[in-house]
Amino acid sequence: MQVDDVVIHDTERYAAEGYPWAEWDMLRDEAPIYWYVRDNIVPFWAITRYSDVKWVSGQNRTFINGGGRLRLADADRDLRFWTRYRQRAIEIGWDPDEPPDFIFKDRPDHWDLRRLVVPDFTPKAMRARSESLERHAQRFADQFMGRIAAEGTADLVEDLAVKLPLAAICEMVGVSADDWEQVHAWTAVLFDDPDLDRFCEPGEAHDDMRARMIREFDTWIGGLIRQRRSDGADGRDLVSILLRSEIDSGPLTPQQLVGYLRLMIAAGNETTRNAASGGMIALLEHRDQLDLLNKRIDDDRRTDAGDAGGAVETAVEEILRWTSPVIQFARTCTVDTELGGQKIKAGEHVGVWYPSANRDDRQFPDPYRFDLQRTPNDHLAFGHGAHFCLGVHLARWELRAFFRVVAPLLDGLKLEGGQSRIGHLHVGPIKHQMVVPRR
Repeated sequence: MQVDDVVIHDTERYAAEGYPWAEWDMLRDEAPIYWYVRDNIVPFWAITRYSDVKWVSGQNRTFINGGGRLRLADADRDLRFWTRYRQRAIEIGWDPDEPPDFIFKDRPDHWDLRRLVVPDFTPKAMRARSESLERHAQRFADQFMGRIAAEGTADLVEDLAVKLPLAAICEMVGVSADDWEQVHAWTAVLFDDPDLDRFCEPGEAHDDMRARMIREFDTWIGGLIRQRRSDGADGRDLVSILLRSEIDSGPLTPQQLVGYLRLMIAAGNETTRNAASGGMIALLEHRDQLDLLNKRIDDDRRTDAGDAGGAVETAVEEILRWTSPVIQFARTCTVDTELGGQKIKAGEHVGVWYPSANRDDRQFPDPYRFDLQRTPNDHLAFGHGAHFCLGVHLARWELRAFFRVVAPLLDGLKLEGGQSRIGHLHVGPIKHQMVVPRR
């Protein structure tokens, strides 16, 4: 394989084989700043080395989110997204030029919106939620093991990994538990997966089903907003907080509120569940690391020390590096810039590939070794710079609670069959992975 034969945007391959590790390895070694020109995708500079990904991510004025391209996707999928978004905005009287959410904005506007909920995503706020996260994790784990006892098998993803992140973000938004499963369905259709045809109404085409369910999601969010406004918006849920908040231009518009909450709900459950799924699979594939983690968890429990040695915390960081749930973001260059001997012109796009950065042997010794004691572990699973993930502490606290409960259970399980994935360039979810008792 030559560099010009490398293909890193084929969603069918992501679905069938997972991440293109060999291709990223070649690009890092031979063409770390590579002008990627392939069929059915608008050309971009592929940035694959750790140091370059971190540098580009930190240059928030030179490489911006608001240049019209935030996530790399097939050209036809990109066109469909923006066409439908603008049509929908016009239909309901929204501004078609207002971005879908604040991730598409840059400073100062991005920070003006982001800061509104920052206090609810700090380590202090997460510590206040830690007992609730532990209770949820235990309850979902018990249900999962009950399913295995009754049926002899269960799905690591749908029967376990999706549960805790969904519950956590829904509680923060103030969503009734009765709606959690429906919220899961609405966020699932954001990924264009053929299996979602099960949501089609009689005679309804796949694309029409997705458009309908996205409209339903927005309408439901609008209902939450109206209800909180009617109740006085005096609660600590995210909807009430946003209703009480103002930015420089005043209170958030209905369009900004819906976009903000749509982002919170979707990002709050789709990415963390992939780290949980991939982490469980990695532990079952690396029994020595599972045994090591369980020994440390057992030692802490016997001495009533919690996670005194930081074993679970360190393990979660390696799981995040290993799984790298967010595949890439795109940025638009604002001024002619030289990087790695290549001239990136103003107006050109770059794609920063986080999984590739997290397997760069220039940063991580023996990067293809799954090592739960790896330290330091300055991975880029949450990005870097002005757009560093808002939910970083929520994700970490969820994963710590999750693996503290689930890791001991994995000792009695084994993988059954292969993984089923969704082909997507931004977040490539694992759809299914069955397990059975280990005998």
